[in-house]
Order: sequence, then C-alpha cells, then structure tokens
Amino acid sequence: MCYRLLVKRLFYPMGLLSCSIAFLGAQSVPPATPASPTLLPISTPHQTTTLSLEALQKEMKIATLKTHNPSYQGRELTYVGFWFEDILQKVHIDKRPADLEIVIICRDGYTTVLPASQIGHHKWLLAFNETSGAWTPLPNDGLFVSPGPWYLVGTKKETFGDFPWPYQVVAIRAFSGF
Repeated sequence: MCYRLLVKRLFYPMGLLSCSIAFLGAQSVPPATPASPTLLPISTPHQTTTLSLEALQKEMKIATLKTHNPSYQGRELTYVGFWFEDILQKVHIDKRPADLEIVIICRDGYTTVLPASQIGHHKWLLAFNETSGAWTPLPNDGLFVSPGPWYLVGTKKETFGDFPWPYQVVAIRAFSGF
C-alpha cells in the first residue's frame, strides 16, 4: 500500500491530519486544489508568489538528476527540474532560521513538512518532468498516477526513508517561529 494513502486512511478518519495542519500557524492550510501544471504558488506568512515553469526556465539553470527512486522499486530514473534551495532563494525564503519548516501540499490533499535543516545544497530537486519528456506513471494503491505537475525528488534514495518524496505538488508554504 502506498505510504500516502496509508497516511490518509490512518489520520483522516481520526481528524489528526487536520489538527496537525491547523497547528502550523494562524493561517490554516486549505486542502490542495488542482493547479495549472506550469504554476507553483509559494507562500510565506507575508506574501504569496506564483512561479510559472516558463519564467523559471528563462531565469534559472535547469538541473538534471539521475537517481534510484524507491517508489519504482529502486529503478533508475532521470528528472529535470530546479534545485529546491534555488527556488526558495528566488522567492526570498531564508532557510537559515532553525525553526523554518517548508510545507509541501499535493493535489490529493497530502501535506508534509520538510524542516529547513534537511534542505542542504543540491539535496532536493523540484522536478517538472523526466528527461524522456513524459512522467513514468507512479504506482498508487493499485492504480497508476502521474507524479506531476511537480515532484520533489531526493538526490539519494536513503532520504526517502525519512521523508517520502512528495509528488503531484501544487503548492509550497514556509512557516517559522512556532
């Protein structure tokens, strides 16, 4: 069973997921809604910036990452995207505060938190595609789904154990000072 669905099945019925989301701050995190595949809203308590894939491709260096993806039984896949720390820097999110947490929101409502201390230099790629030009369908509880529009992929498969790589990312929020 997919970890994402396991979380939903265990926590949604008990209301725990909504409680943990409300704890993140005065602003509540609404359920994710489908977004344009080329747009990515990134929010802080003070502002929201929506980045487009087209603008990012013009303004930032595109990175390629070849990694063994645990979601595909360790199969080697090559992703195209932008280094996550460069995206955060672009929208003026300083990853140095010890209490900074990055909330990643996925299309199906799955929400996870990545502490800024886990970001590091070239540790995470925010992928917008694979080098093949199409997403490899991702197994999800007997079905197959596209990991896009955005997929946060670790450079080392070992990171998956501590932080399962979120797929179908539709928004990112940064919070600190809790």
